Amino acid sequence: MTKPLMGIIVAIALAAPTAALAQYAGPPRVPLVQDDTKDPDVQEEFKKLRDRGTNPTNLHRTFNHAPKIARAISALAQALRYGAVVSRDDKELVILRASQLAHGNYQFEQHRPMAMSCGITAAQIDSLPNWRSSNLFTDRQRAVLALADGMASEAGVDDATFDAMKKYFTTQEIVELTMNAAYYTASSQVSRTLRISAEGNPKGGSYGKCG
Repeated sequence: MTKPLMGIIVAIALAAPTAALAQYAGPPRVPLVQDDTKDPDVQEEFKKLRDRGTNPTNLHRTFNHAPKIARAISALAQALRYGAVVSRDDKELVILRASQLAHGNYQFEQHRPMAMSCGITAAQIDSLPNWRSSNLFTDRQRAVLALADGMASEAGVDDATFDAMKKYFTTQEIVELTMNAAYYTASSQVSRTLRISAEGNPKGGSYGKCG
């Protein structure tokens, strides 16, 4: 990934709001790129998606108005998902909370079934807004959630939160979880700004599931 693109993602992530999950107001702001597009870069990206087990989603069809950037973002998303050593359930938990705090209802709803396929329960997901007072999360999970909350806060992650992470995760795992939270915060901001809807997204397929 180029330095300018990574800089854009980080800048968007740092600007994330911290309010609870909210629905986007109004229709999508840009049209979806269709399968009959003549752009070879888009056709190649859509083929890669289908080879991985999914038809292009509305997010993919929106991002591919800028196909070369979409390709780089897709490569980063794949690296975060499959190139990390930290457990998938921990990643999905930090993704859900980061997306929730960034008003990323698209990302949150897309990752809800992925998280459940990784062992996170529906009750836990529904309790995320009040996780601090919930007894449904382990101390390890609470450390992950505190990291996500700290990243979305104006003050940032404090030392106590970071020290709690070090009790359960290696340095590499902490970096991976931080990068996942930052990426999905940025993605949520893009979806929120462009009002990307999940309506009409393809159903089924094994892409993204744990098992």
